[in-house]
Amino acid sequence: MANAASWLCPAKAFSKRAIDLFPSTARSENAGADRAPPMYKCIYTFSLTYLCPVIFFLTTILALCFLSVLHTYVLYPWLLLRKIPDAGNTRPPTDEAAIWPAVAVLMAAHNEEAVLEEKLETLAQQDYPGALSVFIGSDCSTDRTNAILEEWAAKDSRFRPTLYTNRQGKPGIINQLAQQAPAEVFIITDASVMLKPGTIKELVRPMLEDERIGVVDTTMVQIGGDADGIGQSEQQYINREVALKQAESRRWGAMIGPFGGCWAIRSMAFKPVPDNFLVDDFFLCMAAYEAGWLGVSSSEAIVYEGVGQSIKDEFRRKVRISSGNWQNLVRFRKLWWPPFKSDLAYAFFSHKVLRWWTPFFILTGAIAGALLVVILGNHWASLVLLSLMAVLVSLVVLDLLLAPMGIHFKVLRGLRYFLAMNTALLVGFYRFLTGIKSNVWKPSQRN
Repeated sequence: MANAASWLCPAKAFSKRAIDLFPSTARSENAGADRAPPMYKCIYTFSLTYLCPVIFFLTTILALCFLSVLHTYVLYPWLLLRKIPDAGNTRPPTDEAAIWPAVAVLMAAHNEEAVLEEKLETLAQQDYPGALSVFIGSDCSTDRTNAILEEWAAKDSRFRPTLYTNRQGKPGIINQLAQQAPAEVFIITDASVMLKPGTIKELVRPMLEDERIGVVDTTMVQIGGDADGIGQSEQQYINREVALKQAESRRWGAMIGPFGGCWAIRSMAFKPVPDNFLVDDFFLCMAAYEAGWLGVSSSEAIVYEGVGQSIKDEFRRKVRISSGNWQNLVRFRKLWWPPFKSDLAYAFFSHKVLRWWTPFFILTGAIAGALLVVILGNHWASLVLLSLMAVLVSLVVLDLLLAPMGIHFKVLRGLRYFLAMNTALLVGFYRFLTGIKSNVWKPSQRN
């Protein structure tokens, strides 16, 4: 206990050090405090007045940073997943004789010839019982994307392409397509995401069962991940996100943002995405919640997408997403602050806000820890701190050296993935601060 007290308030330790430095002026152990020499009193008073509050402040900052990262990555998922309500016992079966609403698929495409044929085939094979139309905007494509779209439009009247000659960006194209589509439900999807034959039907089903539901997400299954790149780390991340969003939707009726690759929104809940907003799916989902709609994740609406293998491509994509996250963070701040005002606010803050702030927590916690070590003058703590930093850097360098030789360790790759993605969050924040002037995008290469 004495050591702990000295660590939190080093006044006595500093005073003892002063006595050791000036033994001729030291008082005897039996002398009263009022007889302490001026040098002793000065150092003791300085320690109590300034150092104790500073150390308490730094310790609090360090603890808050640690707990915030722990909460978003460990505690929140554990609390959320430990007991998930059984969806099968709470949702009635859909009457197959019900009138299924008209659905319009909205898709922006830019130089997607590698995956477009397969994508359109999965849309053509949908067994949706209601009216279905497909609106596709080619965002100034320079490969065979336009030709493929025209071929499909000629043989299937449900496909209605619009060929843009100037770059619009995905949000701008989705806004324009939504104005063209006379439908009750929009399915917003990407060219790289493949649908099972019953995906659209399962996306619409929850809306028939509950008229309060305005947003429905798919279950994303990423395929093609191998040990050579970051594919396996990305797969683990996506699988974890799928589990969290399904748990959020069952527990609170508000999963925090859909996977932008394929999801559904009622046309009445659709709100045009503002100019230069980068992450349209998150904006549209939060705008629907703001208007009072619910959102769920369907375990039956399954889609597939090749996982990204290149850390360079994924880093670029995460930077763009991070910039857009900050736009939405500011725009929908009333939905998450204060974080305990509602289930939605708690989920938004725990799942997304703290996650997006993680790199700042890491940096702030590291600075607070370093300052504590300096103030306390603990050489062993300094050695431990420097050793931890050296180990982290060494592990990342080791993974970089082993990867070209075909040697892969999941722990090392996961660490590099975690650090790279948090660095992308920092870069995205910088781009948000300096101003986002365009929301055009370049598709990532996926397996």
